[in-house]
Amino acid sequence: MKQIYQFLTLALVLTFFVACNSNTELSSELKHTKKKKKTQEEKAIATKQRWLHDFNMQKNPLTGKIPKEEKLKEFENALLEKQSTYASRTNTNNYISRGPSNLGGRTRALQVDISDASGKTMLAGGVSSGVFRTTDGGQNWTKVSAFDEIHNVTSIAQDPRPGFQNIWYYGTGEYAGNSASIQEQYRGYGVWKSTDSGLTWQQMATTSNGAFENFDNFFDYIIDMEVHPVSGELFVGTAGKVYRLANPSPVVELEIDNNSLGWTDLEITTSGRVFVAIDGRFSAVSGVWTSPTGSGNWTRISENVTNFSPTRRITLGIAPSNENIVYVLYDNGDNNAAGNRVAEADLFQYNFSTDTWVDYSSKLPDEAGESNGNDPFSIQGGYDLVVSVKPDNENFVVIGGTNIYKINNITTDTTFKRIGGYKDANGYELYSNHHPDIHAVAWGLTDSNILYSGTDGGVHETTNVSSETVSWNNLNNNYLTYQYYHINMMNESGSDIVIGGAQDNGTTIGGTNFGRPDKSSMKSYFGGDGAAVAVANSDNLLSGFYVYASTQNGNMYRGEDTFLNSNITPKDENGDEYDSGFVTYFHMDPDNSEIIYYAGGDKLLRTDNAETVSSSTWDEIGKLPFGEKILTMETTRGTYDASSSFLFIGGRGGNVYRVSDPKNTSEITLKKMTPPGVFVDDLDINNSQYISDIAIHPTNSDILIATYASYGSTIKNIFITKNATAASPTWVEVERNLASHSIRSAAIAMVGDQTHYFVGTARGLYSSENPETEDWSLEGGTVMGIPIVSGLVYRHSDNVLLVGTHGNGMFETNLNSSLSVKETYKETVQLAMYPNPTQRELTLISRDITIGNSTKFSIYSIDGKEVKRGVVQDKKIDVQDLSQGMYLLNLKSDGKTVTRKFVKN
Repeated sequence: MKQIYQFLTLALVLTFFVACNSNTELSSELKHTKKKKKTQEEKAIATKQRWLHDFNMQKNPLTGKIPKEEKLKEFENALLEKQSTYASRTNTNNYISRGPSNLGGRTRALQVDISDASGKTMLAGGVSSGVFRTTDGGQNWTKVSAFDEIHNVTSIAQDPRPGFQNIWYYGTGEYAGNSASIQEQYRGYGVWKSTDSGLTWQQMATTSNGAFENFDNFFDYIIDMEVHPVSGELFVGTAGKVYRLANPSPVVELEIDNNSLGWTDLEITTSGRVFVAIDGRFSAVSGVWTSPTGSGNWTRISENVTNFSPTRRITLGIAPSNENIVYVLYDNGDNNAAGNRVAEADLFQYNFSTDTWVDYSSKLPDEAGESNGNDPFSIQGGYDLVVSVKPDNENFVVIGGTNIYKINNITTDTTFKRIGGYKDANGYELYSNHHPDIHAVAWGLTDSNILYSGTDGGVHETTNVSSETVSWNNLNNNYLTYQYYHINMMNESGSDIVIGGAQDNGTTIGGTNFGRPDKSSMKSYFGGDGAAVAVANSDNLLSGFYVYASTQNGNMYRGEDTFLNSNITPKDENGDEYDSGFVTYFHMDPDNSEIIYYAGGDKLLRTDNAETVSSSTWDEIGKLPFGEKILTMETTRGTYDASSSFLFIGGRGGNVYRVSDPKNTSEITLKKMTPPGVFVDDLDINNSQYISDIAIHPTNSDILIATYASYGSTIKNIFITKNATAASPTWVEVERNLASHSIRSAAIAMVGDQTHYFVGTARGLYSSENPETEDWSLEGGTVMGIPIVSGLVYRHSDNVLLVGTHGNGMFETNLNSSLSVKETYKETVQLAMYPNPTQRELTLISRDITIGNSTKFSIYSIDGKEVKRGVVQDKKIDVQDLSQGMYLLNLKSDGKTVTRKFVKN
């Protein structure tokens, strides 16, 4: 294989392609299709489409809601299965991370640990990935939020008081932006606290009440947090209210009228003065407020300021070297799209000591050139908006929107200068070793020229922010935060090439056979919202393979090893693209890679010459009845045979269809074979169950599994048939112990003479050798935890299983080298408890014993001394009065005695 090069951006790729090819019309089309930055309206539409995709997948079709009780059961069941796996001494398969270990995902929170004099300890948080910690300046990251906790991290705060700097907090729930709005999947679940410098975390009970199915608690969306340097109280800016977490319950200090939702932000000086900013849409309370202590006595200081007119989000930045100076950056309601040459924000400086305001809005960047959503200063509706001040210079200001900028001296310099994000104002080529969409910045402790950024591309560092030319270092080293929609791998035995389509981070490719130095690092191949992907060998290329990638709303491309060169998005006879939905989907027959089936909404398209197909040469071969959209497809394995090859299709209405000889037919004949027990609304398919995946046995075309993602106590989500090619296939429902889970993906493996079934859920990966008679067992719990498993791909030739998660990247296992071992010992009673370690209380769950308010318990220290006894209350035991350490819980119920170990922090 020739040496592989990867250009950082499509702009460079296109330059190379135009130089080597005469098809400049195609190059221009690719450039326009891929790299046009979304306007605010387009961004809002994309957000809604993401929300609808995820919401429809999860909702109970009978109620139209995502039930809290089912989410809770799913979580508790995952813990029970994790405990059962350990108790049974069963060896699950050995999983390794496939990364990307060198690329980062959306990072909304970043904080440098002030207790580490070296300045090398930091905590960072991803919206669907958890909290990560580094002690070596970002050379290595470790996930420290437990696998069992809510991952929707949006803010991080440290107690700054000497003697208390071991106390940290993280907040959850993204109010607005790519993964937010009213999207249930990224709604938060309150504030979490650590008392051991961020190593372990405990949910704060006073912030966790509420339900998942709708917004009913302002701690569902946390925007900003700060710890008071005098009182140690935590201040929390939520989407509508600012709380002071006093004892025993939170106190609302400021709020938007009528319980409306909106942006908040806050900053606290070292002396304890609190500044708060409230969304500009609410005249009664909008603007900037201050209080001497944060406990009452609030004054609005932004009233009657000339030209101060925020329309939405307002952010604040205090100058550490002179805390009388506060910078106020806000959304001014303008939009620079469509040639509107204005900045989308305004910037003011407030001096508390003199109560004066200076308008510096004219110094916001407006560079030579023009590109929508890039220049002038762009903020994506306020989703990207941050302002910060150099620790040793009150006039040195950094601002972030789509890009990051600096001004060395705001009083004398003319304008801000771009130092990251996109390279310049003329397009969307990336700034060297940096990423657009800036959410957080933090300054170094040992050198004020060190600046860290948290972006949609993870964490980066510059050590020369004062220099004329600012350079960045990539710190995404095992910072596993990628959100994959779809994954795939080369089908040839022994190849380690993997590919994935990720939310808002495009397509990534990895593997030593792709030229990477190891199996966990990847190349960023293509941008946009990545969706369905494939990679296939080709005898016609020196590189040896073609890459197939897709982005949101139906776009599909074909590329060679290092660059994209063809837009192959199918178009109908009128030249119009198909209504393919937000997450574009296609299926390549892995054993016959010249064949690709494309989901064009309810229409099925096919090519049997994938290497040369163009937008106009796809064959439309039929459609599903009643407008039912195609969501998933699977083909029978092995060399194609007209008499024994089939295509199976899963539709939006919950139906499963079979197509015979799909390669050769010019008009498909559909055999409907929907499992009985699937809820299908014949009048409105959007109210039906949401099919998530279909998988077929690698050597037996009659064995098929179909999975569904809907929640609901009466909804069934896993079905198997062993006569899929029969005239009337029969199905068996096999949810068993996964009855409360949303099932997202499936695979069937054949190892030796034993069939193994795998299902990916919203809470982990599970397997069973015979789910008709045996429960599902959690896989990889100590490596992957219990993430959303969005994709499973199995390669029979060498028994490799690839696992894609929506938040923590990819994982892989070789089933040959790590066969599951039958249990040799099993606890007679299944009992789990969470959180563990704990700070306040334990919640107990069991399928085998009754846990009621009369259930007796005793707690013993590790040396056998009884330290507490009592009865369980609402399945909980209060342990706040225990000292830190390890304990044994002894529980008596139904004539049985169970002992479990826990840790009190």
